[in-house]
Amino acid sequence: MRKRLGLLLVVMLSVILVVSLTFTSCKGTTTGGKTETGGKKFVVGYDIYYEGNVWSLQMAEEFKYGIQKDYSDMVEKVYYTSSEGDLTKQLNNFDDLIAKGCDIIFLTPMDPNGVNDKIKAAVAEGIIVIPFGTTIYGEDYTSFVNVDEFDMGKMKAEWVAKQIGGKGEVVLMNGIAGMVADASKGAMEGFAKFPDIKVVQEVFTDWDYAKTKVEMANVLQAYPDLAGVWNYDDPRACGEAFIEQNHPWIPITWEDENGALKMWKESIDKGFIGEVITKPSSISRPALDVGMRILKGEKLEKYVKVSPTTITVDQIDDYYRPDLPEQFYTITNLPDDIIKKLLSGQS
Repeated sequence: MRKRLGLLLVVMLSVILVVSLTFTSCKGTTTGGKTETGGKKFVVGYDIYYEGNVWSLQMAEEFKYGIQKDYSDMVEKVYYTSSEGDLTKQLNNFDDLIAKGCDIIFLTPMDPNGVNDKIKAAVAEGIIVIPFGTTIYGEDYTSFVNVDEFDMGKMKAEWVAKQIGGKGEVVLMNGIAGMVADASKGAMEGFAKFPDIKVVQEVFTDWDYAKTKVEMANVLQAYPDLAGVWNYDDPRACGEAFIEQNHPWIPITWEDENGALKMWKESIDKGFIGEVITKPSSISRPALDVGMRILKGEKLEKYVKVSPTTITVDQIDDYYRPDLPEQFYTITNLPDDIIKKLLSGQS
């Protein structure tokens, strides 16, 4: 029988104070239970930064499910906009959400600096703004919720370095350039501790499956002595490139996508060496929880850090779901029926 583990995400106050906010669920991040606001209801806005891959779709769905499950008694209206991966659209959507009278706006910044002026103006008008899920460099928001991208990038690098004995050529397989700057910086700091490791290239693939597969294949051909892969990209696409080229497996950081975990399981006896070190798509749930608690009048920290989730080789069966689509990300609060409906037609 497949075990069901709870995921504990420890949320810490950055800089000076230490406040712990614990979000627990079957495998995701949630508080659970209904709330009391004295009958007052709020207008909520959420700009969905991107819907071009399953991870981002699930992140948005986690938010919607959290509203429905835990906060419906607090909400008068929810407005959803979609930026489609475009900063200009995000700025326009932000203005639209303000015009609709939102009391609180959630967004995943497309650029670390790109939305700062808009956020500052909104907060000055009394609107609560909760950026989450990617790096932001301004500090005029109400509260920011994210895995520390720098720390996660460093963790990934240190794991790869350990696996390859501190020497050899490595590549960074990354997502959208403007959104992963801190993860890249963390990776470079992690590898800098090892003078015999050389980062030969950083590849940006926009978290696109087809592009990732081609670029990973190009890297394997260009660097036949590659020792390891720092991966913050589409895991199965990277794996397919290894398999199709009959390239020996080398240490690679992985993700919690169901099909990626299946590939891992099927490739262990063929030399696969990996570990999941990831920001889960359920990151939208602690962001939602923080925002709604602030609406209730609670004073929370400025920067809420959510710990990266790791999955080791002996934990695969605790997360892999052969009964669900390969495309879904397994660290989730979503019920099976919502997952199946969301991913129907996805490939």
